[in-house]
Amino acid sequence: MAVVGAKMELNNEFKRHLERGRFFDKNDRVVVAVSTGVDSMVLLALLQELPASLRPQIIVAHVNHRLRKQSEEEEQFIRDYCEDHRLKLVVHHWPLTEHPQNGIEEAARKMRYCFFAQVMKDEQATILLTAHHQNDLAETMLMKLTRGGQLHQLIGIEEKRPFSSGTLERPLLNFPKQRLREYAVNNHLKWYEDLTNRELTVSRNRFRHQVIPLLEKENSNFLAALSNYHEQLELAVELENQFAQEQLAKLSNKEGHLDIKALCQLPLAKERLVLVKWLEKNGVLGLKRGFVEQVLSDINNRHLPQIKRRVTPDLVLFKNYSELFVKNVNQSLQKVQPSINSVVKLGRWYSIENDYQIAVAKEKTFFNQGEHCQEMWLAPEQLPLKVRRWREQDRLPLKNGGHQKVSRVLIDQKVPLSKRNQQLVIVDAQDTVVWVVGRKWGWFTRPGDYTTRWQQLFIGKRDLKRRKE
Repeated sequence: MAVVGAKMELNNEFKRHLERGRFFDKNDRVVVAVSTGVDSMVLLALLQELPASLRPQIIVAHVNHRLRKQSEEEEQFIRDYCEDHRLKLVVHHWPLTEHPQNGIEEAARKMRYCFFAQVMKDEQATILLTAHHQNDLAETMLMKLTRGGQLHQLIGIEEKRPFSSGTLERPLLNFPKQRLREYAVNNHLKWYEDLTNRELTVSRNRFRHQVIPLLEKENSNFLAALSNYHEQLELAVELENQFAQEQLAKLSNKEGHLDIKALCQLPLAKERLVLVKWLEKNGVLGLKRGFVEQVLSDINNRHLPQIKRRVTPDLVLFKNYSELFVKNVNQSLQKVQPSINSVVKLGRWYSIENDYQIAVAKEKTFFNQGEHCQEMWLAPEQLPLKVRRWREQDRLPLKNGGHQKVSRVLIDQKVPLSKRNQQLVIVDAQDTVVWVVGRKWGWFTRPGDYTTRWQQLFIGKRDLKRRKE
């Protein structure tokens, strides 16, 4: 009677848990990942014991990894089991030729979930069920805690998450492994043990067989306590995300650039949170604490008005005085106009990307109203003019006979680092800068008879965006 009572107790508890958690109903088609280990065999048995009003349509998915001698025996066992219980079974064989030399566990995990996704698609199922339990949750949380990282990572294993064309659900996450094993023994379930789960060279196995048993000696309810923390963390992370999204809506402009001044007015912990969420939103993932702290230091440093920091092979983070933004450098390079290095023909407009045009003409009347132009007298030996991108050694002649670096002009005018490499200059035949386009003119001392010996020119610019408006 005690055995029957224990069986019914877990069955009833599992049923109540499903009803509270709204996992699935009788109309759902679910794929159940079954390895033939004790956990997945108990999950399959519990599903079969559900009343008809709750029991979903079950498709069993099994992978023969061909990593152990007993793999063939396990496959035959699950085939016989499904035939006896009239369950649909889909089996996948992992060819030995696809086994990698290193990282075989991770490769096997990726392969399994690709297979499960394909089964869901083929069977028109919306839910994948796995047998992760309370001990798995504790192991994962402790491993994450040991390694360090973001708060949301400490959640460990989610009870539900999007997967493929539906959801991945773990209905045993609240149950400790000991209860599952007792259920299997009391109900005479057959299962197979994977002996590699006892190899202490694997970090998870060390947490399973050494760390957690020690913690349970300190607190016999350790697993339940950690499960409770898991629920609290989920709520805390949900509230964090809500706060961060509200702040990002306030602090970001329509291009997604972050207002540095407003960000820095937040308390440090909230500033860090919003920054991390903003970076993740822009594709900068897997952030380390040291990197985040360095970025925080940089954006709060008033003596560092601009920064340029590569954060991934493709993404670069820019601080531009009052804004923070991320650019995909590969996409940016594709958008930038091919290198300009050509002789300027008089009376012709030159398009600079899609923003504006420049022209050099002999007559001021060439330019229409609203097209700003500057008179410039140049010596014959200075012609023809050329337009090109600025170079680090470029200097602009000044009225007092001195020179100013073009780089200093860009700094003084607070030109963002992301736009500096696109800056154009017009230079004379000696490669002396005549105009830092749109920013500053050079000065050339004229002789007394310049009006008869020199060439009068008008150099102008017109804004294409304004013309479109």
